Amino acid sequence: MDPRSSYLVIRMSSIGDIVLTEPVVACLRAADPDAEIGFVVKERYVDLVRGNPAIARIHALRDGSARSLSSLCRDIGRRRYEVLIDLHANLRSLFLARCVAAGVVTRYRKRARGDAVRVRIGRAAYRADRRLVDRYLDTLSVLGIECVRRRPRFHLDDRDVESAGRLLSEFGLEHGSYAVIVPGSKWPTKTWPADRFAEVASALASEEGLRILVLGSRGESVLAERVASGAPGAVNAAGRTSLGETAALLSGARLAVGNDSGPTHIAMALDTPTVAIFGPTDPSQFDFEGHELAYADLPCSACSFFGTRRCRLGHWLCMRTIPARDVVAAARGLLARGGTVA
Repeated sequence: MDPRSSYLVIRMSSIGDIVLTEPVVACLRAADPDAEIGFVVKERYVDLVRGNPAIARIHALRDGSARSLSSLCRDIGRRRYEVLIDLHANLRSLFLARCVAAGVVTRYRKRARGDAVRVRIGRAAYRADRRLVDRYLDTLSVLGIECVRRRPRFHLDDRDVESAGRLLSEFGLEHGSYAVIVPGSKWPTKTWPADRFAEVASALASEEGLRILVLGSRGESVLAERVASGAPGAVNAAGRTSLGETAALLSGARLAVGNDSGPTHIAMALDTPTVAIFGPTDPSQFDFEGHELAYADLPCSACSFFGTRRCRLGHWLCMRTIPARDVVAAARGLLARGGTVA
């Protein structure tokens, strides 16, 4: 067995959640420079951690089948990790913890006790009492590790940077000359109206002289085209980039605009000046220093932990009441600061 201490971090999904685990890995590396750090993640999200030099080994869950889970169990079991840090805290991660049989297991608490009942059953608005990154970092306290740095950083992989450079040439864009708009989200209630994103695209192109690059999944290509149509010369690249390439393209942008979604959290972790648009989820869980937040802060919001398919009150005012002019003004404010994150 390797004489170095060894840690296994588990966070299998989703994009934003995985991005926000980076401070935990960074603190582990700072506290134990010679340690071996492994990371468990779903295969489709490997790009999010592949470039992190602190991670020695990535264990990927291929799919949701029992066969894939059993294979992963054998893989991590062979490594004999000494410490397990479970940042997912679901049934799969509990199963994997038994496979590791680590001497020390520490697991994060998703939220304060009773919140699930108050929000899901009592229909109360959700107000997080702490940031998500701080909840992740709490798992290190039992290891006697104190962490000073709190802000996540995204580590680009060289291969993604090279690939993104080729894409920029194909799109006719240059580093620092464009704004990225990511209009999609997994949850419909977290998706700001497409016509308002198009207004933002138009204003940034005509008034700020920026080319517009619209990113998203293949399933969001129609939505992305509606947004791109708002600005002459805009490029709709939805469905054409991997997660790693998406991150590299975000790193070269002067500005990013998006909903509470994975790419928005990637952009902020890259220190790309970002306007984040929130509605049914609570923005107080995240750090927006150096960025801008568009949030109506209605009495009924935030109404869910992750977003929902439809507004339970039927009016969806948390997103509908955010006008395009507010997002444009926030973007201009970021651009006026010189495109740097404080």
